[in-house]
Amino acid sequence: MLNKWYILDEEENKVATIEDTTDLEKKARLIAASPYMLQALQAVIDILGDEDLPDNGELSGAAISDMVRSAVEIATES
Repeated sequence: MLNKWYILDEEENKVATIEDTTDLEKKARLIAASPYMLQALQAVIDILGDEDLPDNGELSGAAISDMVRSAVEIATES
């Protein structure tokens, strides 16, 4: 049997379908949480301004900052 998750908007219109994969539920929950994640990423950019996150010894703060900015740019392109 094929499992599916449907992502609905506020008016209950179907905006996405996630079909059977090994991480089906994780992908569906990620899409459902995406409006909140976008708000959080925009807040990080507002806090950072033109600066980058500091390195922590394992991760590059500049690379993570670039990823955050790129994700917001992709999500808000028109």
